[in-house]
Amino acid sequence: MASTTLAGKRWTERTVATITGMNTVWKVMYLLLGLWILLTAAVSPGLFATQFVSGLVYGMILVMIALGLSLILGLMGVINFAHGAFFMFGGYVAFAVVAQLGLPFSVALIVAPITVGLLGVVIERFLLRRLYGTEPINGLLLTFGIALMLEEAVRYTWGSAPLGYSADVFENPVPLLVTNVAGIRIFTTIVGILSVITIYLLIVRTDFGLSIRAGVQDPEMTELVGENLPVKFTLLFFIGSALAGLAGVLRGAETGIDPGMGSLFIILVFVVIVVGGMGSFFGSVVGGLLIGTAMFVAPTMLNALATTTGLPWLYLPGARRVVPFVVMIVVLLARPRGLFGEEGFLE
Repeated sequence: MASTTLAGKRWTERTVATITGMNTVWKVMYLLLGLWILLTAAVSPGLFATQFVSGLVYGMILVMIALGLSLILGLMGVINFAHGAFFMFGGYVAFAVVAQLGLPFSVALIVAPITVGLLGVVIERFLLRRLYGTEPINGLLLTFGIALMLEEAVRYTWGSAPLGYSADVFENPVPLLVTNVAGIRIFTTIVGILSVITIYLLIVRTDFGLSIRAGVQDPEMTELVGENLPVKFTLLFFIGSALAGLAGVLRGAETGIDPGMGSLFIILVFVVIVVGGMGSFFGSVVGGLLIGTAMFVAPTMLNALATTTGLPWLYLPGARRVVPFVVMIVVLLARPRGLFGEEGFLE
């Protein structure tokens, strides 16, 4: 409890220091941005609410993938480019369980993450472990090759056409204030929040997390006191991979699946990690929600501005695709190490 309270106090102090230390230009920009958001909410309240909720759900998917990737990157130092392929593969395993075997969606929520986690264990145990202690580029190239092979294997097995499967009762819409939200989106948000809390408690409040963090700081001393670090690193890889698989199941149930979804999301997740700060747990959460929300709300804000000013050219339909990179540039200009970037995993 003491470490959690201390971490929260440090985070609050750092946030207050960042705001108070901000120069006038940035304060004016944030003020204008706030007014712009209020204008959008006033012009199109229903559309703004729908896009805001959609952005939060999309951001929660990014958070779940980024948490797994951040675990592996922050604690094991491995740039796992195959993490996006794990996310995609989780969706296809769920498709096989629900659409091909005819089993309930709840079964897919269990089977798919475990399957993807075991795949991650095999890759870590027999391939990545051989590269520990070598240049990071070796692990990057290896996982990039694994991602390509996994994507082509999925394409060979299920084809390139988009596929989908039923989320059972979660497909029913749920009324939420001025709009209706699909049940699967509410469920995704709940699962994402529970995942964040579980991972945080696992790393901060358990002996497993303590030994992993100690192993990162001083592996020789940690093994001397009897900790089996290779086994614990493998278990950590399982958790990170399974989390990506779970995100794939939820995303596939909402929008369908295709072999290229992993390549798309891995780029966005790396943007999330850069925005949040390399190796930062809180950074992955805040960065994911920020990027996801901005991608959905920004086009609505541009549309509201175009409507209010009578200048239709202000509305840019394709703005959503460049929003993550604009956010990343703005954040890095203000904080080159990202929002919460510091040496160490938990802050």
